[in-house]
Amino acid sequence: MKEVGIVFLYVVGLALVIAEMFMPGAILGLIGLGCAVASIVLAFKHDAAMLGWIMVVTTILSIPVLIVLWVKVLNRVFAIKTTQKGYSSAMMELKDMVGQEGVALTQLRPSGMARFGDKKVDVVADGEVIEKHTRVKIVEVESNRVLVRAVQQ
Repeated sequence: MKEVGIVFLYVVGLALVIAEMFMPGAILGLIGLGCAVASIVLAFKHDAAMLGWIMVVTTILSIPVLIVLWVKVLNRVFAIKTTQKGYSSAMMELKDMVGQEGVALTQLRPSGMARFGDKKVDVVADGEVIEKHTRVKIVEVESNRVLVRAVQQ
């Protein structure tokens, strides 16, 4: 009868370790690990060595299965993808705009907004105050800083 309790403790331990995958935080996993280890120790302690060895082998075999489950299945479900098809960064779009001309929407002293085609862009004037409605040209893009100069007419 005590073997049933030991097996139950082991199954609860494995279930808690699996539950940890769905609810990260380490508490359930640590409790589950503790239950699994305690059940193995109890199995060896109470003359159920065969049951203890079965649990040890089951634990050793379940580790790679749980790792594969985490990496292949759960990672796809829960993880945020770092790359996606059709994605282009805003910085790359800005770098492509070097040389384009637009109109200052606000006074640039030295920063403000300008329109280039149908895009509004935060810009920084190159050393001078530029009045609203003045034509400007993008001369440099560095990180998210767009440097503009007034266009001489």
